Amino acid sequence: MTVNIHIPAPNWHSPIAGIILDLEKLRTLRLRGTVPPYIFFQLKNIFQMLETLGSARIEGNNTTLADYVEKIIANKISPDESRVELENIERAINFIEENTHHNTKIDRAYISQLHNIVTHGLGLPPKGEGSRYPGELRRHNVVIAKSNHRPPSHTALPDAFNDFIAFINRDQKEQDQLLMVAIAHHRFMYIHPFDNGNGRVGRLLTYAFLIKLGFNVESGRIINPSSVFYTDRDKYYDMLTKTDSLSDEDLLAWSEYFLSGLKNQIDKIDHLLQRDFTEKKILLPTIKLSLDREQITKLEHDILSMLIKNEQMTFKSSDLDLFGIETSQKKSYIRKKLQDKKMIQPVEEGGRVYTINFVNNYLLRGIVSTLKDNGFVADFLNNNI
Repeated sequence: MTVNIHIPAPNWHSPIAGIILDLEKLRTLRLRGTVPPYIFFQLKNIFQMLETLGSARIEGNNTTLADYVEKIIANKISPDESRVELENIERAINFIEENTHHNTKIDRAYISQLHNIVTHGLGLPPKGEGSRYPGELRRHNVVIAKSNHRPPSHTALPDAFNDFIAFINRDQKEQDQLLMVAIAHHRFMYIHPFDNGNGRVGRLLTYAFLIKLGFNVESGRIINPSSVFYTDRDKYYDMLTKTDSLSDEDLLAWSEYFLSGLKNQIDKIDHLLQRDFTEKKILLPTIKLSLDREQITKLEHDILSMLIKNEQMTFKSSDLDLFGIETSQKKSYIRKKLQDKKMIQPVEEGGRVYTINFVNNYLLRGIVSTLKDNGFVADFLNNNI
């Protein structure tokens, strides 16, 4: 038997109240970063990659970040289960970003579509990460490893799932909306509606809830909610288990854990919207590292450095005069070589102004390394599971 889903009232003099107020400011803050959009969206793609990998590794996927980066650089499509699982999560994130807005109703059809996407093409449990009933509620009872909690029986599940759907679509007071996101994540895991893939879908739903609430990723914010969970996976599971009591005290403790982690992540990632930080802490160290590893030449390093330091983070062929390259033929050769190595791309399709590209070439190794050095990448993504 399940208990009605409710939002307990926090003490508004407690730490969680301050966390909620800070997140509300971030939610309504209109970001006006100084990083050009063609740089921002590449960074966003990288954090989508981290979100994808983190969610999969929580479930036991053994692909490391280093492995993942190398597959992206090589454009290697591997048929193995781990790679398909990652590709499915990428597709699910794209589905959320394309189909979730302020007035989106996250109903059973929406959640079923997410489950279909994340389990597509995967082997059946217990060995595989797929599902016997993609998009459908489980038809048998389940147990959760390392937990004394028993999810609702399959006969009671439809009512429990309908209660969940009603809860997440209920009109909430503004001060309760973030608490709803935290409690909904736990309750989804608590009812365990699918035969497999509940963790992946539950974390994806958290991403969808945040976008629906206004943490907009299309116009200038990067969010990576799974990092809250994989930064300390054992604590994540311990907190979920403790909250299975459904007591107000434990629900609020879970909410404080989740929302404080989310606030810390957003605060940190928002630094990447500031051009000075991204230039000096991320991009310039990246190309220096690539030069030290002999992945780029000294001339390529100098051209990319010039580009990064340029006000708009762009360059055009005439700028190569600065390097003593004066003939059009030589300029064209160098520009084409950089394009062939995927290290620059036109700012506009068919344009003659170029910016750095670092999402699908050797520079990606350096970007990931400098992001890690600056605290954006958890060790968990590279540890053996």
